[in-house]
Amino acid sequence: MEQKKFSRGELVKTVLLGLGAVGILATAVICPNLLQLIPHFYKRRYGRQIMRQTILRLDKRGWIIARETDIGWKIQITKKGRTELLAYELGQKGITKPKKWDQQWRLLIFDIPEKRKMIREQIRRFLQDVGFVRLQDSVWVHPYECREVLDLLRTKYQIRFEALYVQAVTIDHDQWLRKEFNLK
Repeated sequence: MEQKKFSRGELVKTVLLGLGAVGILATAVICPNLLQLIPHFYKRRYGRQIMRQTILRLDKRGWIIARETDIGWKIQITKKGRTELLAYELGQKGITKPKKWDQQWRLLIFDIPEKRKMIREQIRRFLQDVGFVRLQDSVWVHPYECREVLDLLRTKYQIRFEALYVQAVTIDHDQWLRKEFNLK
């Protein structure tokens, strides 16, 4: 039977989400069988060796601190790992949409120098993926509360002073935006 190809980061994402789901964000935990954290669907797809390589890769990236013991793995997620976990969770959940729009626009504005062009492009792709609409190259808008997105971007890409969050009551000629977000 032909084996199906999967995206490169699928197992990494699954391990991080599994760690987050069982609440290992702040404390170290002994995991006698780390495969128990992973849904049954993934257990069949990946063997123990691939799981071990993934854990070691996450440790090398600095996302977790992992030590193999004689009874299993001792794993602690790091600050960098929490940031990545938040990015995965945000990508899965998106921005929560309230029942009624509060008639305010949220703008994320960033000014990242040319020497960090790759980061700028990553941020644009991320904002598009979570539902923002581009007003200009570095000005993105969303109708719902999204400060968490800015906090994530500031932490993940070290853009503390290059990014701003603006809450605005009006944007001139916003009919196209209202249509884009299905707002009345």
